[in-house]
Amino acid sequence: MKKAHWILSVLLGAGVLTSAWAQQKAAEKSLYERLGGEPAITAVVEDFVGRAAADPKVNFFRDGKFKGLDVARLKRLLVAFISQATGGPQKYTGRDMKETHKGMKIDHWEFEALSADLAASLDKFKVPAKEKKELLAIVGTTRKDIVEVKSEPGPGSAY
Repeated sequence: MKKAHWILSVLLGAGVLTSAWAQQKAAEKSLYERLGGEPAITAVVEDFVGRAAADPKVNFFRDGKFKGLDVARLKRLLVAFISQATGGPQKYTGRDMKETHKGMKIDHWEFEALSADLAASLDKFKVPAKEKKELLAIVGTTRKDIVEVKSEPGPGSAY
């Protein structure tokens, strides 16, 4: 009888621990929430797109090939992309990254410059280091689908 009681106690204890762990996880905020939700992400995107468009290292308009780019739509899509990728409610409805950037001949250094511009925008809005690192890591996962031109990373590059 004692053995059965002990097993029942262990199982109940595990259930309590599992329940406590699940409650703790549920209480943790998503990256989307920690970034400040849609208003904060929209502000960062607004700054970032302007910064990247003005950065010759990014070559945002691809040497004039994308002069008619619908920048307002791009910003909406970026907000939705970041929202979805960070646990927010918006859903990204644009084309996948590979299809979107196909033929743009983006190289490693242009992607690096774009990432640096995003980091600068995050810094401007005083996004904490942990959240900045997490978001930049998410953006980094798109590199393989965006970079088409093979170029050698320089010394000290993380890539």
